Amino acid sequence: MKKILLGLSLLILSSCANVYTARGVYHRVQPGETLLSVSEKYQVPLQDLAELNNIEDPKELRIGRPVFIPGVRAGRFKTSRWKKKQKSASLVPRDFPEKIEVDHGRFSWPIRGDLSSVFGVRKGRRHDGLDIRASRGTPIHAAAAGEVVYSKRLHGYGNLILLKHSKNFFTVYAHNSVNLVKKGQKVEKRQVIGKVGSTGRATGPHLHFEVREGKKPRNPLFFLPKVH
Repeated sequence: MKKILLGLSLLILSSCANVYTARGVYHRVQPGETLLSVSEKYQVPLQDLAELNNIEDPKELRIGRPVFIPGVRAGRFKTSRWKKKQKSASLVPRDFPEKIEVDHGRFSWPIRGDLSSVFGVRKGRRHDGLDIRASRGTPIHAAAAGEVVYSKRLHGYGNLILLKHSKNFFTVYAHNSVNLVKKGQKVEKRQVIGKVGSTGRATGPHLHFEVREGKKPRNPLFFLPKVH
């Protein structure tokens, strides 16, 4: 079991460490379209499309908004193969059956601070987490109870902590000035596990925080409490 867990953590961290170009196209929302119809047109799962574009409520999908479609090459889909519904409303219809899953109670915020970057595509590259600005030395809290499966330096991410939680979820905490937990250690929710820093590729002190299900990156904002 430990060997399996170690192998999985290495797979996750290898994908964390690689900064990669976002392959895909932008689709501009047309009258009558819903996020579901866009996902069906490009054959991309609705949940993936929602998380990548930070769309929790599809009713807020406004006409003209660019939606990033991952894994699609420009010109691959022909508009003649998809029948568009033309409507003049300023918003897409509100009576569609699509459902986006969110769980704002699964994790707690590891620190409090301003978001300098969110999950999705930025400057043509995928960003698989949140960047949260905070003063150097700010305590970092575990987002949920779990086990430390990695706690040391990783190229690009500096001092990094990887926690394994229930239901095959993982959280990543990077650029830390210091890690305060060791591999194999059990931690409680909101326990201090490190301190904010700027180790690795970082232009200033902040926490890079990720949520992963297995090795798949998930949008942390879909799992953290809403901040009002």
